[in-house]
Amino acid sequence: MTLVCEFRPSERIIIDSDRLEELFSDLGDRSAEAKVMKTVVIISDLLVQVDASVRAGDLAAIGPRAKKVSRLSAEIGMTSLARVSRDLAIATARDDAIAYRAVWQRLVRIGDRSLSLVWEQPGLSI
Repeated sequence: MTLVCEFRPSERIIIDSDRLEELFSDLGDRSAEAKVMKTVVIISDLLVQVDASVRAGDLAAIGPRAKKVSRLSAEIGMTSLARVSRDLAIATARDDAIAYRAVWQRLVRIGDRSLSLVWEQPGLSI
């Protein structure tokens, strides 16, 4: 008899709703919504660029973009995405190909879910 185990990684997504509320309080509803949506679009574009760099094996291009994703994510309360993006930048700075590929897979899972959760936040419209 052969036993097969299926491994399904699950990532906890953390959205800092206090940070989002702070943005809305500081900027007002319309300006905060515009900032969050603009930032989400920029993050999405950067993740596409990181994906292209990962596929090309261009570690030099991954780090700076991952750092920017981390910074922008933190600005709008996407805590999980900010952390794993930072980890990707660290792995590429260390030239650790195995680690950066593993962290990249985490980033894909967390990025998709984080972006979806921010879009669905109450008070935000597409």
